[in-house]
Amino acid sequence: MDKRFCSFPFVFLAATILFTITARDVEAQSWSQMPGKATEIAASGDSTVSVWALGEEGKAYKWSEESATWQDYGGEAEVIAVTSDGTPWVVEDQQLYRLRGQNWQNMPGKAKDIAAGKTVWCIGEDGAVYSWSSEAFEWRGHGGQGEKIAVTADGRPWVVKGEQIYRMRGQTWQNMPGKAKYIAAGGETVWCVGEDEAVYKWDEESFTWQNFGGEADRIGVTSEGVPWVVEDGPSGLQVYRLR
Repeated sequence: MDKRFCSFPFVFLAATILFTITARDVEAQSWSQMPGKATEIAASGDSTVSVWALGEEGKAYKWSEESATWQDYGGEAEVIAVTSDGTPWVVEDQQLYRLRGQNWQNMPGKAKDIAAGKTVWCIGEDGAVYSWSSEAFEWRGHGGQGEKIAVTADGRPWVVKGEQIYRMRGQTWQNMPGKAKYIAAGGETVWCVGEDEAVYKWDEESFTWQNFGGEADRIGVTSEGVPWVVEDGPSGLQVYRLR
């Protein structure tokens, strides 16, 4: 990975497009097309929402709401996650890195996927689930198997394995309803891209997934529970967020 830090803003120019979808489980919702193109998206943040993406060339970008542009932070990666304090972690060729100041720091271990909130979790190269211990500076195993992972604000991981969904309850993994291609969490909310590529939100009260329509390949969710998605459509890798 190129560990140089790029401080100049990378400005995407694109018109904002709104389209309205209606899903059977919710009221009409509007998905807003955002500037730029991305292969991956991640979001988090406590007091300030922090949204990051990986551009088509693999570099890390941070969304600036004030300027409505993506700011270039360099590096090169395949997967990205963001902690609640706004720190991005990335995976490139199973190697882990996190941004420290102006440099990308190589971290211990290897991973296939990564998720973050107040804690950082990953799917190891063996497919098992691990959480990062900053005190011990090492990964701690939690068993299970997964391909994609998300973690809620209270530190509960959800994983997808063969489109089956699981969440950790105590020391066991609970099989959840539905099927998903991708999963993400923000605040106390959990969202997924279903097998039909529509966007769904988990409802604990009804113990079902609510359909929010749209079409997506990747998803990230802010601490306020707002989903951002990437769709690989006719015009390429477009970014949208739910308004």
